[in-house]
Amino acid sequence: MKNKILTSIAMATALSVSGNAEEWKNSFDLGATLTKGNSDSLLVTLGFATEKIEAANEYRANLFYTYGEDTGTATNDEILGSAAWRHLYSDTTYAGLRADFRKDDLSDIQYRASLSGLVGHYFIKEEKTKLSLEGGVGFTFEEQGNVTNEYAHVYAGEFFEHHFNDKTKVYQSLTVYVPVDNTDDYQLVAELGVETTLTDTLSLKVYAQDKYDAVPASGSDRNDFKLITGISYKF
Repeated sequence: MKNKILTSIAMATALSVSGNAEEWKNSFDLGATLTKGNSDSLLVTLGFATEKIEAANEYRANLFYTYGEDTGTATNDEILGSAAWRHLYSDTTYAGLRADFRKDDLSDIQYRASLSGLVGHYFIKEEKTKLSLEGGVGFTFEEQGNVTNEYAHVYAGEFFEHHFNDKTKVYQSLTVYVPVDNTDDYQLVAELGVETTLTDTLSLKVYAQDKYDAVPASGSDRNDFKLITGISYKF
């Protein structure tokens, strides 16, 4: 666990140092749940996100690590990351690239890496509310259940956020990857959350994260759902 946490922090730091610090908005997230008594359980989540918004380009990346155990047995051990670049050709239409990575020992995913070219459109682009849809094609490399595979995929993504006021916002995202040669073997990642500002640098986040693998490795569940409460530090 220690080595994976250090690796995650190192990757996050590398992302954050690229570019002028004043142009990038960064945040570290920490969540933890500990129970002792009839059951001894631990769940720790570490997250990093960064973004840079220019007139014609948007850059975003995030890295998320989860570790959990119950009575000494691991129940979560996962790294999930993504990075995206969007180039706007008008105020609402864009094209770009997206990269995703997942490693999940409990789901027997040794690695899954995807790169997608995409086009998208902001259907709502206001100061308080944004809604965008995008889609494209790409290629995936993976090792699951000790079986390596490479395939072309179709990608679709939907992203929404709304600021109720200066302190509170709700956000939601959905990404889907469908192999071209086997449409039944698709993967889905969804997230829904609320973030409330506590101070200039600290926020409280409560969010649900769901990952669905239509054809999981033998002995693994299709669905993986988490409800997480944590603190976010912005810099």
